[in-house]
Amino acid sequence: MTVTPTTDPAPPDYRQELVARPETLAIMRRIVSAHLDLWDLRDLSDAATLCAHELLTNVMRHTGSPLCTITLRRKPDGVRVTVSDSDTRPPERRAPEWNEENGRGVLLIAALAAQCGTVMRRDGKDVWADILAPAPAYSA
Repeated sequence: MTVTPTTDPAPPDYRQELVARPETLAIMRRIVSAHLDLWDLRDLSDAATLCAHELLTNVMRHTGSPLCTITLRRKPDGVRVTVSDSDTRPPERRAPEWNEENGRGVLLIAALAAQCGTVMRRDGKDVWADILAPAPAYSA
């Protein structure tokens, strides 16, 4: 009898259709955090959770419909957070006045993510952010 070592398959992506509402955001923050723990990416949890929150808040505030889908995709060096909605307008990057309370979501996502972007579709868009683990420091 030959014993063949098995490798655990990579955890699957997480995908959830939802209605973006204030009460949904707290639930989604916990789900994002739990998946990053599952994927041993706890160090990325704060940034990924905040990006997911901001992307969902943008759906809530700036689209005609709160229906959307969030997808978490495990990457070799981090995670991609994508929120898909039915609004065919791209996200708007603003330069808010210093005393404004809103309008910094896209700027915040860009600051937290290694890369972010938008894929326009005929029926809406996918807004994504890649949250990556820092490169290891090498000593001489």
